[in-house]
Amino acid sequence: MNNEEILTTVELEQKILGEMTCKDGVSIPKALTILKAEDFSTAENRFLFNFLVGLNQRGIKTEGYAVIGELKKAGYTTEQLLNVNDFLFAEYTDAYILQHAKMLKEKSDMRRLLSFTEKTRSAIQEGKKTVTEIISDVLNEVSGFTAADVATRFTTSKNYFTNDFELEIEKAKMYARRETGFSNIDENQIFGPGLYIIGAVPACGKTSFSWQLAEQLSRKGETCIFCSYEMSRLELFTKSISRQLFLNDSKAKLTAAEIRRGGVSAEVKKIIKEKQNDDSDLRVLELHDETVDDLLRMLQPLCTEKCKSPIVFIDYLQIIPSAKDNTKNGIDDTVRKLKVFQRATDTTFIVISSFNRTNYNQTVSFESFKESGGIEFTADVVWGLQLNVMKEFKKKSDDFSVAIREKVEEAKRQQPRQIQLKCLKNRQGQNYDCYFKYYSAHDLFVPCKESDFGEKNNLDWNE
Repeated sequence: MNNEEILTTVELEQKILGEMTCKDGVSIPKALTILKAEDFSTAENRFLFNFLVGLNQRGIKTEGYAVIGELKKAGYTTEQLLNVNDFLFAEYTDAYILQHAKMLKEKSDMRRLLSFTEKTRSAIQEGKKTVTEIISDVLNEVSGFTAADVATRFTTSKNYFTNDFELEIEKAKMYARRETGFSNIDENQIFGPGLYIIGAVPACGKTSFSWQLAEQLSRKGETCIFCSYEMSRLELFTKSISRQLFLNDSKAKLTAAEIRRGGVSAEVKKIIKEKQNDDSDLRVLELHDETVDDLLRMLQPLCTEKCKSPIVFIDYLQIIPSAKDNTKNGIDDTVRKLKVFQRATDTTFIVISSFNRTNYNQTVSFESFKESGGIEFTADVVWGLQLNVMKEFKKKSDDFSVAIREKVEEAKRQQPRQIQLKCLKNRQGQNYDCYFKYYSAHDLFVPCKESDFGEKNNLDWNE
């Protein structure tokens, strides 16, 4: 175990001790469902854990100053008190104590495994026990180890409603207040933590839609992380400039590509200046050969440190490297790992997916995601973007090469394009349809009603 891992363990232990002081110790019973004093790596932290538990059981508040007072009574010296000040008076939330406790339990179990592995090696080297006796000792150790681990994973109705229910409701209420900045989505979707998949064929603007969504959410106070395997940060941020330029003046002609080639006007410079003073928390992570495991290791600290977990966009699913034997198995593995991480951290994932080519000519459905892994089973919400004209084509047709293709090509040439967002799956409510005017040259989606497609285009999007 290297020094960084040891430091991380100590910091995690201090974080948990700090979280146990929140709201006068309301989260201590939750910590006790997973942790014991021996799960802490240092004698001081083991003492403090037992000390806080003891105060809680005696009905004494575990607020910082009260704890300091009780520690003085217990004989803590001034020097010892200085050592605990840093984490007793830091800003903590109890919202993530269970996930932090599970992380520490994992580290503790690893130490324990290492310990009885070393005992076994010593017994073999000493030669005082037979092979049968050594195997019996190992089986007894493993049996006790797994039994204790399994026991912590069960929740009784009494314990849940006593310790967890109210806290989890409060957390859910915090996420229920989210707004995406798209009025039509906000009317239909509770945008809580989960795994969201958004798919589309080319020309429907799935990256532009997702990037605009990330910007709008960050302006609403969310931390958004855009993980891009495909586009550079320059490509993404010039989309922002082009969009804002068009919103400021619908006669503006500069596109993101033109801005990247040096098309910088006085108005563009003004927008850049505004961006330099923008305090919204939108981050871009450029990726290349990183696997999903590499990505999750990078996201782990960002998704566990904050009171409210971030919204993470991934562009896009099919090009995340995998060691699996075929594309479908690789995507299945990636989606499963994202979901496991999402549940453990309350992160919200919005993952962009391409459609399989055989369904380019059909209205969006789960068939469009065929060969994209078990998305329909794992995802909480599945969105499909399509040209609105595709609703006219319920299935493949022999004359697609002529009549239908002409209609589709005509729809692509329209400015703005008429886009339908179809919700195919929604664990948090009913399925729904939303409509947008997509100004593709300026990377702008404007919410509208389907009936608006027949009216004069405008930029009134009711934010």
